[in-house]
Amino acid sequence: MKYLFILSSLFIGFQVFAQKEDSLAVKNASLHYYTYGKGKPIIILSGGPGVASHQEDDLAIELSKKYKAILFDQRGTGKSWTKPFDSTTINIKTAIDDIEKLRNHLKIKQLVISGHSWGAMLASAYTEKYPQNVKSLILIRGGELDVSISSIVNQNVNNRLQLSDTISWKYWSDSTNIKRDSKKAAYEIRKLRWSLLCFDKSKLDDIVKQAMHGDYDSKMGALMWSSLEKEKFNVVSSLAKKYKGKTLLIFGWQDPIGLTTLTLYQKAFPNAITRGINYCGHMPTVEQPEEFYKIVNDFLQ
Repeated sequence: MKYLFILSSLFIGFQVFAQKEDSLAVKNASLHYYTYGKGKPIIILSGGPGVASHQEDDLAIELSKKYKAILFDQRGTGKSWTKPFDSTTINIKTAIDDIEKLRNHLKIKQLVISGHSWGAMLASAYTEKYPQNVKSLILIRGGELDVSISSIVNQNVNNRLQLSDTISWKYWSDSTNIKRDSKKAAYEIRKLRWSLLCFDKSKLDDIVKQAMHGDYDSKMGALMWSSLEKEKFNVVSSLAKKYKGKTLLIFGWQDPIGLTTLTLYQKAFPNAITRGINYCGHMPTVEQPEEFYKIVNDFLQ
């Protein structure tokens, strides 16, 4: 999902207060996480790759009313750092193992994992390797479980570009305009990209505001995507054989990503509960929050 590199470019230093933040030290890295609420723990994985966990803080806050929601800064995002910062530390294998380290650190026997976009890909990859350690999955507008269809996903997103979008893109991508006001340029590009993924343009400013809760590291995103391509990432058939736990698939009927990848997820999780939300694109917590949270809470209960 290379198109998401541009979606999440600059961090606007706003974060919703978490009840607790902590970290665990691992070899060559420190992994940071935030805890909201009390009760059954739910690990929340954000999109990207490369987006810090606070992009999902609206979900964490809502879930914290009944559960313990845990936002996890994936290695190379947010406050989670690694040395060296290269392909030896930022790759799909390390990302999977980091979740396992977090599970052991928190002493959770079986995980409930929520993953949005790239986060759904990572949750699925972890489940493919450690199916016995996953109780249930909430996979929201998931990215491709088979990278061979990435060009199709990208085409479906870019097909929404209008002439005015192209003109705006060229203007704010121009080095002169970036130099004059880099924050404004980054914001406008990010807003343009999210406009391709949302249904209700009147909610676009709110979508971008929520997205900006999580900063973005382009180097992490590029390294992770390179790893996925190198590994020819495809966990569809393996998941269908290995994982027998509960799964909820949520997608927006107007989301060019989630709607395109839905068939892959249904093949990987043949017993999953599938729920589509109308008038909804790639960020359901903002576009259709009432219906989205009802679906999630019904599944968790």
